[in-house]
Amino acid sequence: MKHYSTMAMTAGLALALMGSKADAAVTWTITDLGSAQNVQTMALNDQGWVVLGNRILSPTAGGYTVTELFNAQGNANNFALYGINNSNAVIGVDRNAGSAQAFVWQAGSRTNLPQLANWAGYSYSEVRQINAKGQVIGNTGDGAAIWSPDGSGGYAITELNKWSTGSAINDAGMGLMSNVNSPTASFQAGYSNGVGATTFIPERAGFRPAGAAINNSNTVAGAAFYEAAGYSWNQTYVWQGSTVTPLPVSATAANWQMNVGGVGGINEANVIVGYGSYGPYDERAMMWTQGALGWNEIDLNTVSHTGASFGKLTQARDINESGQILGAGDYFDSASGQWSQHIFLLTPVPEPASAALLLVGMLSLIGLIRQRQRGA
Repeated sequence: MKHYSTMAMTAGLALALMGSKADAAVTWTITDLGSAQNVQTMALNDQGWVVLGNRILSPTAGGYTVTELFNAQGNANNFALYGINNSNAVIGVDRNAGSAQAFVWQAGSRTNLPQLANWAGYSYSEVRQINAKGQVIGNTGDGAAIWSPDGSGGYAITELNKWSTGSAINDAGMGLMSNVNSPTASFQAGYSNGVGATTFIPERAGFRPAGAAINNSNTVAGAAFYEAAGYSWNQTYVWQGSTVTPLPVSATAANWQMNVGGVGGINEANVIVGYGSYGPYDERAMMWTQGALGWNEIDLNTVSHTGASFGKLTQARDINESGQILGAGDYFDSASGQWSQHIFLLTPVPEPASAALLLVGMLSLIGLIRQRQRGA
């Protein structure tokens, strides 16, 4: 018989009652996490911890505690963090010593991930995401690979499809890949745990799919590349089993393609975030939610929020199970009078009725647990 802590069970109830749906929020709060200058990578876990470039931001009552990681030379040159899981294990790549060296950092200790040599004899490792089990997706040798903890402080490598590029991994250990050569086509997207056969993403005629995010239901979101008459663009898509559905982006500029954009992340409620291109130089942070009639398009610049004074939200890069969204946007610095790109964190505020229902449910559950503990 399993015993669950009061905190764990109430947290589970919270997600169940809220449905983990960011779109259930009436208002949002927006937090400025600082300048986006030199920040090429970012990620978010379910506790609201954030990685930005070479920094780890852990939430406190008054803001954030910042931990900076550096390369062996004591600086952040050619060094970046890519992901963080709910155990606060952080993955990154150190490119300062010549070849790229991927690593896992946790509680002050860095562990370099083992590498394989490629066809030319060059050894390297790149990483992109870490799951709840500590499995890491990335590239080494001649294609995508999954690193899994071996129980003794090290990691075992499982090679995926040759020449593929690893991009995301879910908690079941399914690694999402692009540029996969299937029996019927080249440059496909698919997912595999390295043991069973690769599941290939259905293609739309003329489009080359590239997966960016995968959840535990194996829903894959990403973009499909199309080229015609000297023009090329990426259209946003979601793949659910054999169903391929465009994620809508309602372009407003004349002669501009519809559904142009990219995907940053997906959560277990099938809420997808990314960006949409509405016209030349008009990139907007986006959220897509699944409804009874299809996928709903939400420009995050249109949601009601309080907090930091962003002028325009341009990219959404990640989303967690609480519905928090991490991204970048145009920020006005009143001290300097200048606009620049800053990092934002959007946090949904549930409706008052939902909050009341959540409180009643949590109190009832706590009372039930205590009653059972007294009777045990």
